[in-house]
Amino acid sequence: MPKQTERIVPEYRTWRNLEFRVSAENEPARIAGYGAVFDSPSEDLGWFSEMREEIDPHAFDTVMASNPDVRGLFNHDSNLVLGRTSAGTLRLSVDARGLSYEIDPPDTQFARDLMVSMRRKDITGSSFAFTVKRDQWTDNPDGSITRRILEFDQLYDVSPVTFPAYPASSSEARSLPASCPAEMRSKLEKRTNATGCQCACAECADDNCADCSDPNCVDGECACQQRSLKAADENRRLALRVAMAIQ
Repeated sequence: MPKQTERIVPEYRTWRNLEFRVSAENEPARIAGYGAVFDSPSEDLGWFSEMREEIDPHAFDTVMASNPDVRGLFNHDSNLVLGRTSAGTLRLSVDARGLSYEIDPPDTQFARDLMVSMRRKDITGSSFAFTVKRDQWTDNPDGSITRRILEFDQLYDVSPVTFPAYPASSSEARSLPASCPAEMRSKLEKRTNATGCQCACAECADDNCADCSDPNCVDGECACQQRSLKAADENRRLALRVAMAIQ
């Protein structure tokens, strides 16, 4: 029986307000920006507040030397292609700041609409999809954990994005990278939020237990459980008042 191919799941990182450059209406269509920046934290990783991440300035050296065939997409949607390196409509380069890109978007309705939104500053986020070959994990004295990406393995796409944050509501958002050492994984996964709640939903992770989105949450420290107990008490008192009225 042939060996089953392991599914590769890319990671995504997003930065906001990276000074998009969008050509004026009377100029050839062009979008330029940064898909990643060095030594600067991205938006919410969707994992844990104690988690930090950095990109080493040489992390792109190997993957860029391989001349990767990268797409320029909108919102990482493969149906919304803005450019491609092999077609010459997407150009990537690495400078002192990070991974920069320049796209010659197609003369299509969605691309024209996107450029209008970018000129209006309705869209200011930029993101890229990748897999990692080497990284370094550090347990810091302040209790936080830092992941430093040393070398990328694959680079899939760069994308202007509507929401400049990792989608914390997705099923994979709180999955730590496989490269995370077991002792640090255990340390992070056992941590609770400021109220002591260990619910894994994005709201509880942000200390917003009142907005807990896990319908199966059973954590006794979560505000959703306190609401349930309060509601149960109210129901019991109402039932008692009704029973006394009947008597």
